[in-house]
Amino acid sequence: MRMQRRRFRAALGLALAAALMAAGGCGSSDAGGSGGKTVLTEWDYFGYSPASDSAMKLLISKFELSHPNVTIQRTTIGFADFRTKLLQAAATGSYPDIAAIDNSDVSAFANQGVLTDVSDKMQSWPELKNYFDAVVQSVKVGPRFYGVPFRNNTTALWYDKDLLTQAGIAGPPTTWEELRDDARKLTTDKHAGFCFAAAPTEEGTFTFLPFLWQAGGDINTIDQHPTVDALNFVNTLVNVDKSAPKSVLQWGQSDVGEQFGSGLCAMMVDGPWVLGSVQSAKFAWDVAPWPAGPKGTASPLGGEVWTIGKNTEHADAAWDAVSWLADPADNPKEINESLGNIPNRTNTVDDPAANWNPIVKTFAAQMATAHPRGIYGDKYTQISQAIWTMEQAVLAGTKNATDAAADGSKQIKALVGG
Repeated sequence: MRMQRRRFRAALGLALAAALMAAGGCGSSDAGGSGGKTVLTEWDYFGYSPASDSAMKLLISKFELSHPNVTIQRTTIGFADFRTKLLQAAATGSYPDIAAIDNSDVSAFANQGVLTDVSDKMQSWPELKNYFDAVVQSVKVGPRFYGVPFRNNTTALWYDKDLLTQAGIAGPPTTWEELRDDARKLTTDKHAGFCFAAAPTEEGTFTFLPFLWQAGGDINTIDQHPTVDALNFVNTLVNVDKSAPKSVLQWGQSDVGEQFGSGLCAMMVDGPWVLGSVQSAKFAWDVAPWPAGPKGTASPLGGEVWTIGKNTEHADAAWDAVSWLADPADNPKEINESLGNIPNRTNTVDDPAANWNPIVKTFAAQMATAHPRGIYGDKYTQISQAIWTMEQAVLAGTKNATDAAADGSKQIKALVGG
């Protein structure tokens, strides 16, 4: 998911900075190269915190140490401006040699013709077979590959163990019915039973999509009953049972994490990026898989993809870089922790370096049923807006679920046809 909202321990920045000093510098300002070196320009948005910034510097410096003839000239841009600036660069033919982009944006950039088709490289790459299917799909447009998976994440159910025990609840809910019942039991004048992000942003869509998928719905069937079922379920939590506060209409993911960490929510769905708000909580907590809906369980796939600019003059060096940077085999635990990496390959699920916190196992287990968003095409940003607009209307009480789904379907069909 979007990285400017992820909060990890700032203290990691100090440890990573020390490791970086030991490993050597990162990048070069000499775009023309030095001593015959190949210089690759690189863009990312991981400067959102000292820890993540230091992690990227360390990762790049490790690559440069193992590839002494290549220097990576890194540019980090704030997430709010990253997509716009990259689109501007693409329009002027100055897309960087390599860039780490949100996996939902792969279609948009590929369809502009600014990304290198790496299908041949990927299909002969030994690591490809180890990725979870959703991760593989996130770097493809149709049958072609336009990137290499880098960092992935998803969401899960967080719960206050103390409050569940006090309410006589044996364990976390595993179905929608149990989630509703438990949320009602856990709701008091001191805390909500369940919290989730429903803000009018991609964060609202990212949180609603699992409900849609678990009901048996999808983007191309928005006007059908699974969408209505999903909308009615979240509406029941907010406006009927009142086990979820009306404030969710304004809450993003970090807001929800802060509410839970402060003891104001007994349960929430959110990602590993809110750990910083939760780890110092004054209660026992844990993480569990998403409760299953009528058609099973599902979770959203977030994260980034390494891409290669089509106009690069260093295609081979760029491939060497992105395939190396995407491989966590030699990454220390500190890098995985500060970037919030969740294992995206079956052969790294049990890797000690990948399991930087006990919660990782639960999130990694959900990768098998994760759904990519990039498969919805280059109009995903507008599709996302149609979805969160639909949910907002229902939760605000301005439309019923059936009418909201019908209106959402019209908006989406106008974007993608049909």
